[in-house]
Amino acid sequence: MTITMNSRLRQPSFIKYAIGLVCLVILCLSASGYAQKVVDIPPTDSDIEAQLDSYLGDDSMSSAETTTFLKNVVEQLTPATPLMSVVRAKAYYASQLFYNEESKRAYSLLDALKQQVNASGLVDAQAEVLATRMDLLNIEGKRGDAFLLVPELERLLKQTLTPRVRFYGYNLLSSIYVDWRRYEDALKHLLAAQTALNQMDSALNQGRRLYLLTSMAGIQNSLEQWSAAIETVNSAVSEAQQAGHDVLAYDLWFAKYYAQASLGDYENALDSLRNAYLLAKKLELDFQKVIILNNFGDALMKLGQFEEAEKHLLEAREKAKALEFNEMLSTIDFNLGFIAVQQGDSLGIKQMEQATGEFREDENLSSFELEQLLGELAEAYETLGNFRMQAQVLQERLTLRQQISEQSQKQQMAELQAVYKSRDNAQQIALLEQQNALKEQIIANTRQQQVVWTLFGIAAAISLILLLLLYRKSRQANQRLNTANVKLSDQSLRDPLTGLLNRRALQDAMLKRDVNDQYHDGLLLLDIDHFKRINDKYGHATGDAVLTEISRRLQNVCRDSDMLVRWGGEEFLFYVRQVELSSLKRLASRILEAIAKDPIKMGEELIHVTTTIGFSQLPFAGVSEDQVDWERALQIADMALYTGKTQGRNRACGVTALHVDYQQARKALEHDLSEAVEQNWVELTTIKGPNA
Repeated sequence: MTITMNSRLRQPSFIKYAIGLVCLVILCLSASGYAQKVVDIPPTDSDIEAQLDSYLGDDSMSSAETTTFLKNVVEQLTPATPLMSVVRAKAYYASQLFYNEESKRAYSLLDALKQQVNASGLVDAQAEVLATRMDLLNIEGKRGDAFLLVPELERLLKQTLTPRVRFYGYNLLSSIYVDWRRYEDALKHLLAAQTALNQMDSALNQGRRLYLLTSMAGIQNSLEQWSAAIETVNSAVSEAQQAGHDVLAYDLWFAKYYAQASLGDYENALDSLRNAYLLAKKLELDFQKVIILNNFGDALMKLGQFEEAEKHLLEAREKAKALEFNEMLSTIDFNLGFIAVQQGDSLGIKQMEQATGEFREDENLSSFELEQLLGELAEAYETLGNFRMQAQVLQERLTLRQQISEQSQKQQMAELQAVYKSRDNAQQIALLEQQNALKEQIIANTRQQQVVWTLFGIAAAISLILLLLLYRKSRQANQRLNTANVKLSDQSLRDPLTGLLNRRALQDAMLKRDVNDQYHDGLLLLDIDHFKRINDKYGHATGDAVLTEISRRLQNVCRDSDMLVRWGGEEFLFYVRQVELSSLKRLASRILEAIAKDPIKMGEELIHVTTTIGFSQLPFAGVSEDQVDWERALQIADMALYTGKTQGRNRACGVTALHVDYQQARKALEHDLSEAVEQNWVELTTIKGPNA
């Protein structure tokens, strides 16, 4: 590092004097025996380590055999056994107790180990005990508790010298960051694990390297880097199978299938599924075989091969029934019903309805998965021409989507609180370390006074200068931190794909909004028509490019005073300030024109895109915002949007007038706009898009 000194200190006499003093102090410290010693990698017991390596390389032992084996290793430990081998053996045994559902014994063993390693001061041992505890917490589902320990493990790993512990610790940190969708941090720790692997000399290294590649493919799929994930699998899967790492090979083939299916390459995706199925049969993974057969059916449906898809789904159903794999039975029945509908059998919709009812009662099914299934059910109703039921299902999907959004906001808040708490803990630890280091330096200086007492005053002056420089550096670091926090705050208000404002930005703006303003504002909610088909046909990368181009077109019709927000997925929101109803209608028409007029060119493909809009004014129809606030007005616009969907899409629908007292129409405006329209309680204005 190059240090630029203040001009007031650039005096030759001062520099020579300071250099001479520093050299004299160093000579005195060396003469007093305080020179820093080189620390070697902590010692281990070669016999214990060899036994534990053999345990890791043997996949044939049953759970009972594993417990007996590790218990025997622990019983071989003596007071003379090096601490690192003691920690490794007991940590493995604690993990096995946890898998045997003896979690209380497992944590008690780790607590005792923690006291022992803390008393020793051996950082490598402390890191392994902490990583094992975090691993068990994560498996137990206590993700927040594990995440709070991340800064402490990161701090310990920076000082850890044992490559095996660093490999394990960084792998664990990578998986934890993946769970929290912080993929940049996950990749950083995965690379650190790879560096540790390069420093290890073990027969297990091939399997460890293949495990890293499997993790990399998983992260690439999470980031929707489908082609990169396929390349990663191709570089590892053959080697994994040839080396007998069948479990890793299975994970790799399934990751490749997922990437290929996401790209719409269902033919090659089927080949990857076949390879995964062969390994599942070899490993006797009965539940995985059911999942693969269902995915066979799904991929074949995408290819329009309904008879072949039905054959695989029926086989999957038979196996799932034998295994009492009930959660998959509902999924299989849903897919079979969808096939029947596509083949013209209207009874298939009953099967889909029954399966959907079971999904609603399934506590293990995520809201996001149920929302996707409702979309497919609505598509089936559309195929049958039952538009009334389609509208009902779309309304349920809308309500569920709102719930998902609220849950997502709560989860994001919890994550931010956890991150803040963990970072605060890390800062407290760093502060304690600085205080301890300062105390140790004071003690060392006191001892050295007896040897170099004539230099005490000079050393104090140098210490003061160093403290001043440290203070200056600390201030600069704080300034950089404040700048980074400002940048992070701005990023938290932006959508990373399109660069548009996000939900949080709108919510912040609405908190500052003057509800007593005499002017009217407007809300226009847009949903891109048939966007799922674009993703299915061209792949998610093209879908993202389409969203980026649409955001550019929307910005061209947006005033500087308006807010354009990416509301989520394929939805956008205009918040228009001080606008009359007539102008709001014209804006809706311009948006329809901007989206649909010209197709979007992607390579050699021309993709025709339209949108459906729901709009309303704020205040809504002259009703006080105490009764209809902005969120309620937006919900009315959302229902108008879905009314536009059921009318044929490529149009804007807005609730532009209220013909009765608001209390009379309130229930309908909150839950079922179609009733309010049928009763003529409201005026619904429809503006058709180009060529609608």
